[in-house]
Amino acid sequence: MPVQLTRSLADFQSKISAADRNRLFVVDFFADWCGPCRFIAPIYEQFSSRFTNATFLKVNVDNSPDIRQQYGIRAMPTFVLIKQGLEVERIEGANPQALELAINRHYSSTPANPNAAADHERRFLQQFIPQLEKVRLYSDIVYKTLALSLIPADDLRKQATSENGTLSHFQLAKGLLNWFKTDFFSWCDSPVCEACGNQTPKGSGLNGTPTPEEKESGADRVEVYLCSCGQEVRFPRYNDPAKLLETRKGRCGEWANCFALMATAMDFDVRFVYDVTDHVWVELWIPEFDNWVHCDPCENVIDKPLLYEKGWGKKLSYVIAFGADHVYDVTWRYSLDHKKTLRRRTKVREPVLSNFLSKLNARLGADMTPTRAKEMRRRRVKELVEFLLVGKRKDTGETYGGRTSGDVQWRKARSELGCCSKTEPIVITLNQEEIANKKFSLEYSCTDDNYVRGHEVIKGWRTYANCSGSVQRKVDEELNKPLMIRMPTYACVGWLRSLKMRR
Repeated sequence: MPVQLTRSLADFQSKISAADRNRLFVVDFFADWCGPCRFIAPIYEQFSSRFTNATFLKVNVDNSPDIRQQYGIRAMPTFVLIKQGLEVERIEGANPQALELAINRHYSSTPANPNAAADHERRFLQQFIPQLEKVRLYSDIVYKTLALSLIPADDLRKQATSENGTLSHFQLAKGLLNWFKTDFFSWCDSPVCEACGNQTPKGSGLNGTPTPEEKESGADRVEVYLCSCGQEVRFPRYNDPAKLLETRKGRCGEWANCFALMATAMDFDVRFVYDVTDHVWVELWIPEFDNWVHCDPCENVIDKPLLYEKGWGKKLSYVIAFGADHVYDVTWRYSLDHKKTLRRRTKVREPVLSNFLSKLNARLGADMTPTRAKEMRRRRVKELVEFLLVGKRKDTGETYGGRTSGDVQWRKARSELGCCSKTEPIVITLNQEEIANKKFSLEYSCTDDNYVRGHEVIKGWRTYANCSGSVQRKVDEELNKPLMIRMPTYACVGWLRSLKMRR
């Protein structure tokens, strides 16, 4: 297994707590300026290839002082061996022979638990760990105060309060979502050059190295663009939601991250939802629904969990929701056909995933009050009952468009344009009455969202329209009025009719 560089104490502890009792952790505490550290580094890599049922970690003491202090590291390199969460031995200095002997003393080649993750499963599960750190920041009192200072909270609450004085949390969520989309945050396909004011070429960003200042604000990667004026323009992908309150721009990751902080500041119980097919959104607990409700801030969409499969055409497999004190698999809320979704879940065995999430929940819920723990158990049971659906969900006839946020070519490359990207067109076949009368009529009402075909009423814009990814029906939240909207760069829509008789 490759050597892993660990930066945060939370990440470090989660790796150890998620392991089975036979797994040995070997931790190399090093410094870039340390000559002996550089000497033993390639040998350490070789050990990681030989001892496959051990996890080899590296900790840069200058970048991770919290981990260094936790283990009282005073010399570099120091190798700490950990098993079952406890330190079992340590080696100070670059002594390959002593390190190898120590590993052999504590190493076991077989997992103690049949549900322990294999190396490839562990690599897959590792992507979920950074999401825990995001959610932890939402509860920070300073972060929430900063967010609340930017939100028109009184206006939003007033708009969501009925004449009898009852606050609708669902309407408050809709209002917050709409304000965030229309007035606060903006999408960034490529950054604007500060030197000349022009937008840099879309899709031309190269991977750069984050500066110390960018890293401090949570940027683990940065895109570098070259403007036509010759200026180099950086687009750091910040993960710190407080920094996003300042920049107010990004793609779906930044949108969901910043909105989750805003919603927490407005006293919502929040989940950050991570889809391994490369999208993120938010869930809010709505008391009057007694349920978690889907919210996608970059699309300004609420309570449409089938948007991604029915609208965008995504093939979901693993969708994980991260709360302040829990983490759950919520794939089934967003799946249209559970059996097909289950067949796509091949990255990790189901018992292994369940075991992994259970361990995370045990750690996250350790400080919950009895009242909170009881409420979270009640919510989870209700949620699991909701997910207990065999086969395919009943189609309610609700219409979903393709993705609207982001450059068209970017969405097309991700196959998220919805029916516009389908290869099979929708073809209308004339029935016997239409052929006999030599008359075909098809009218669409944007207000009612239905077609009238002779005496028949058919629900939904997308039922007959081809290429509706570029022309979509949307409801303006402020005016409460349905509208037909088109993409800014191009738009195409068509209806195909066959003259063959329906049999």
